[in-house]
Amino acid sequence: MKRLEEVNFFVKLAAAFAVTLAAWLAPDWRFGVPLALLAVLFLKLAQVPGVRAYVKGATLLVLLVMASWIVNLLVQGLALTEAVPVATGMAARLVTTTAAFFFIMETSSPGSILAAASAARLPPAVTLVLSLTFGLIPMLREEFERIADAQRARGMEIDNVPFPVRLRFALARGVPLLVQAVRMAHAISLSLSIYGFDMSRKRTTWRSVGLMVEPRLTAEKEPR
Repeated sequence: MKRLEEVNFFVKLAAAFAVTLAAWLAPDWRFGVPLALLAVLFLKLAQVPGVRAYVKGATLLVLLVMASWIVNLLVQGLALTEAVPVATGMAARLVTTTAAFFFIMETSSPGSILAAASAARLPPAVTLVLSLTFGLIPMLREEFERIADAQRARGMEIDNVPFPVRLRFALARGVPLLVQAVRMAHAISLSLSIYGFDMSRKRTTWRSVGLMVEPRLTAEKEPR
């Protein structure tokens, strides 16, 4: 796991795009389902943090996607035997996509993203967008879990309840999560202003960035 965290962010991003592209270019569910299972198995074998929570979310995603697509295709006139494979393939592609980018988010710290983007001499706006996109989502997920713990502390049973009730409670967390996201965005923008972030100013990196991202630059010995 430690070595995966040190892999260059753009290498992991390219690998995720390659896996996603393979999933979406092969629409047949007989290819998509094994690829999705392999993606989830890779997360498990790599010991990526939060895999159990991801599997729960992916299961919910599969159920919602399949139900909505089957109903939609039946309304359009397709037979059930034709609608189920199409819905299964769509759900499998979404699982593969989310697993690939879940791996990036859980193995890339904001510092490693900033170091890789700075070493690549990307524009400040692109660097900021990448670091915020892949850095804020894990923070929002943790906030989502804290909201659930607050619901439990207030006596709301959200675990041993029927699935529709659990789904309704999960959707109810969206409003406080949105409020917290706005507050977080305001705090980040205020911090950037205080530290003098300038879109036109180029930055350097404090890490040695290649295929792997080293924690610090190594000091070279002076020749005698």
